[in-house]
Amino acid sequence: MTSPTGGKWIFSVDTTSGFSGLILGINNGVAPVFPAPVSGKFNIEVFTNATVAGLPGNPNPDAGFQSTMIDPNGNIGSDGLLFGSTMRLGSGDFLGVDSIGGSSAGNGTKMTLGSGKQTVVGAKFDTLVGGQAPGVGQILDGLKGNITVIGGTSNESIWGGQNDSIVAGTGANNQIVVSGSGTTVVVGQSGNAVISLASQDTVTSLGGSTQNAIIAAGTNNFIDLTGSATATVPGTIGTAVIGNTGDTITGGSGGTGGATVNGSITTVAVTGTAVEGSAGAMLIKVGAGGLTAVSGSTSTVAGNTIRGGAGALNFNPGPATGKGDLIDLSGSAGQAQINAFSFQTTRITSHDTILASNSTFSTVTGTGGDSIFGGDGDRIGTGTVAGAGTHQWSHSDTVAGSSVGFGTNTSVAGTSHVTVGGFNPTTDFLFYQGETGGTNSQIVASSQAATIGGQASTVVTLPDGTVMTLVGVTQAQLQSALGAGTLFKP
Repeated sequence: MTSPTGGKWIFSVDTTSGFSGLILGINNGVAPVFPAPVSGKFNIEVFTNATVAGLPGNPNPDAGFQSTMIDPNGNIGSDGLLFGSTMRLGSGDFLGVDSIGGSSAGNGTKMTLGSGKQTVVGAKFDTLVGGQAPGVGQILDGLKGNITVIGGTSNESIWGGQNDSIVAGTGANNQIVVSGSGTTVVVGQSGNAVISLASQDTVTSLGGSTQNAIIAAGTNNFIDLTGSATATVPGTIGTAVIGNTGDTITGGSGGTGGATVNGSITTVAVTGTAVEGSAGAMLIKVGAGGLTAVSGSTSTVAGNTIRGGAGALNFNPGPATGKGDLIDLSGSAGQAQINAFSFQTTRITSHDTILASNSTFSTVTGTGGDSIFGGDGDRIGTGTVAGAGTHQWSHSDTVAGSSVGFGTNTSVAGTSHVTVGGFNPTTDFLFYQGETGGTNSQIVASSQAATIGGQASTVVTLPDGTVMTLVGVTQAQLQSALGAGTLFKP
């Protein structure tokens, strides 16, 4: 008999289970079942009639059988292997291995697991589908590559190879390990998953996904969690990404509430996506909603680039000084809280460049705007597009001699309003585009005195219209710094 499209499968059972082997009995709906069940063996009745609906005998097999299976138009070949293009398992604990797979894309076996502790090893072009068995452990092996794996409701271990397509299941304990490149993993709709990537793999998420996932990335991966709406419980993290060199990571859209992330100065919202960026050389994008929490690079070779989005950002440095990160929130509307100078109580002197968003503080909701805490070597300014936000910036490093720059990165007229705390006229500086000596003098000459919180302060207006209030800095101090040539730097 010629094998139809599909793979060839061999099944076995662990002899420690009390069975001495496994027997497949073919029931084609016409002839008697052959071979008949054998006492002491694990007997599976295989229904091959294409008109069979559902899975007969499941969960109560016919007399003499321990389990059932459907395999429309399938049969056992002369080599003793079961062939077929669509198979569905019933109950029981056993192993199934495809020895050949399909001959081209789309013509392998679609193997759907049942309710037992089952392990299936696919071959090229197979599709493996997890069972609907909450709490039961199942293993789906796609290591041979070019295999589609779709998780079910059980607790699953999924093994991916090269160029696989994997969708995480909804079980409470999913483990996905990818060993090859070119594989795409889709974060599941719900449940929990731990995902380990190799190099040049892709992770995406289903729209509205609430799956809590921990992603350990290899190098040069693309991780886009735009569809994820995880983390609705205060104090939790929806999706945590441990990034690596060359990764591109986009946060999800979920997360509200109250929790402290990475020793942040202030309490921040629940984390929709947390990105650990210590390896450096990553592109990290803030999500479309909720909160994306990012830890900075500790690499002395390359920093990360963080770009803004509609969601909120919470940034904290890594535990050691690195080359410094570029945090570019230009034109984005999401609120940001950025601690660029300390990891918990440890002073970090990475030289970060921070371009603020256009987020505006709301007196109604008490949210919005950027809060940025800078340290030695940091450069903090409005974005490269016309600014329209309200911001609170601070020189938060108390070590003598530390220097922070504050200013604007655009010459296009905007309406940004910035309050700067801790400005030290002897070490800190202002910057703007196209600096000239004459404009420097004009900025200081046109400054206005103000009192902020009982402190004598000064309001300056930069050429792009950015209004900056320097709290605790007098006009005389600005004039002195201007005369010393230290107030402005390009």
